[in-house]
Amino acid sequence: MRNHREEIELALAGGAPDLVPFTFYDHIFPPRFDPAPLQAKGMAICARRMVYQKYTPHVKVTKVEEGEGRIRTVYETPIGTLTALHRVAALALTPLEHPIKTRADYRAAKFIVEDACYQPDYDRFLGERAKLGDAGKVIAETCYEPLLDIEVNWLGQERFCYEVADNLDAVMELHAALGKNHQKMYDVVAASPADYVLYGGNVVPEILGPDRVRDFVLPCWNAFADRLHERGKKLGDHLDANNLLIMDVVRASRLDFVEAFTPPPDCNVSVAEARAAWPGKRLWINFPSSVHLQSAEIIREATLEIVRQAGDRKGFLMGVTEDVPAEHVERSVTVILETLKECAGQKVQNGKAMIDQTK
Repeated sequence: MRNHREEIELALAGGAPDLVPFTFYDHIFPPRFDPAPLQAKGMAICARRMVYQKYTPHVKVTKVEEGEGRIRTVYETPIGTLTALHRVAALALTPLEHPIKTRADYRAAKFIVEDACYQPDYDRFLGERAKLGDAGKVIAETCYEPLLDIEVNWLGQERFCYEVADNLDAVMELHAALGKNHQKMYDVVAASPADYVLYGGNVVPEILGPDRVRDFVLPCWNAFADRLHERGKKLGDHLDANNLLIMDVVRASRLDFVEAFTPPPDCNVSVAEARAAWPGKRLWINFPSSVHLQSAEIIREATLEIVRQAGDRKGFLMGVTEDVPAEHVERSVTVILETLKECAGQKVQNGKAMIDQTK
C-alpha cells in the first residue's frame, strides 16, 4: 500500500517519488462527497491546519446574525468600534463590509492588530496528523502577509487601491504594526510540530504591483523563512494567480516551495517556465480548474504536458486547491491519476517524457 505522506515529504524535500504525488484539499470536497474511491486509486489528502489560536485580550468581539446567512462582527476597543459583515457561503465567509471604512478607523484597527496574541494549539495539529496517518500530509496554515491582510481582510481589494492613493501613510502605519505583531506568530509556529508551513498567498500582482510585492511582501517571506529554517522547517506560499510579474521576486525569496501554482490555460506562467525560473524551489501545482470540465482526452493530454514540463520531477507535486463542480470531481481526478501512473513508466530525457522501451 502506498504511503502518501512519505511520497509527499520526499517530493517536498526535493526528491522524485515513483509516482508524482496528487493531493486534494480536504476542506473543499463537495458536500456529502466520499473521497474513498479516489483515495483507492491513488489520490492523497492535503490538510491545512492551524498550530495556534489568535486572540485579542483587550478587544470585545461579538458576532450577530442578521438573517439571510449574514453575520456582523463587532470589534469594541478602548479607542473605537469597528464592524464587518459577511455572508455564509458554501465553503467560506464572503465579505460584504470590511472593518475599515474611514480614515478614522485606522486607529482602532491598529489597536486590534497590536493587541493580537498567539496561543499554541499543537495538540490539535498533532491530532489531525494522527487522524490522517499515511493518507496524506498535514501542513501548517497561518495567515496573510501584512500587506495582503490589509488588502483582503481590512479594506477589500477595491478600497485598498483607493486607500493606497489617498491614505498611504495610514496604510503603511497599519502595515508596520502587522509586521511587528507577526514576529510573535513566527515564534509560535517555529516551535510547533509542523515541518511545512504556508504563509499567506492569493497575491494578485496586477493589483499590488511587482514593486510592492518586492518591497513589502518579500521581506515578510524572508523573515518568517529565516525563523523556520533555524528549526529545520520549510516555508511555502499559496501563489495561485498570474505570477509573471513577480517571477524574479519569488526567485530572490527564501521561500522553499510554491503551492497552488496554477499553469495555463488558467494563469500565465507555465510549469516549464516556473521550473526554469525558480531552481531549487519545490513546485506544488493546482491542476488548472477549467480543464476539469473538459473531455477525458483533453484532461489526459494536459496531465501529460504538465508532467513533461516538470522535467526530472524532483520536488514536483500536483493537486487540487480550488473548487471543482461535484459532477466532475471523480471523472477528472480518475483520469489524472491513471495518467500519472502511465507517466511512472516513462523516463525523462532533455525535459521530455519518453517511454522506457526496456520494460
